[in-house]
Amino acid sequence: AALPLNGTPAGGTWSGAGVAGNTFVPSVAGTGPHTLTYAYTDANNCAASCTASISVAGLPVVNCGSYAARCVSAAPFTLGGAPAGGTWSGAGVTGNTFDPAAAGAGNHVLTYSYTNANGCTNTCSTNITIYDLPVLGCGTYGPVCADGAAINLAGAPAGGNWSGTGVNAGAFSPTVAGAGTHAVTYAYTDVHGCANTCSTNITVNPLPAVN
Repeated sequence: AALPLNGTPAGGTWSGAGVAGNTFVPSVAGTGPHTLTYAYTDANNCAASCTASISVAGLPVVNCGSYAARCVSAAPFTLGGAPAGGTWSGAGVTGNTFDPAAAGAGNHVLTYSYTNANGCTNTCSTNITIYDLPVLGCGTYGPVCADGAAINLAGAPAGGNWSGTGVNAGAFSPTVAGAGTHAVTYAYTDVHGCANTCSTNITVNPLPAVN
């Protein structure tokens, strides 16, 4: 921010690197020591001047680091940030920990702010992409009789794996499962490595007792 310059008596003229009227602009002057001059001429046309020294400290160099994309189900992880001791902010951030589930799916911009011993602050930003879990469909099946033919299970998207009582190679066998209600589960992992599951129940009715 610009720094007001207060020369006395008022009405004189400031000059030097970074001077704009009666203010000093550190970003214009640049880092390092600077000598500013204040010149004043009175009503008798007598002139005098004085000088003031001001030093501009450089901003700290900060580094946010980079972070690989993750699934929304991934565990929280610690953010870096250098030099250590700064402050992180952004969606899903608590202290220096980022929680993908709290942030939610999408591209998130996280910011690291650091203030050095001179009171100079600098920031950096980094992007983290969070992938949502795939949306699955298990379908519905049955009810079937205990001696019924095997049922081909169709999970969506295709390419996942079925598991459960009576399940083998993507098919449900009532004769293997036996009478009762059985939960079968479909598990699928997408191209980002994000995994999800769904389940459905299949009822197998017992055969009637005949005599």
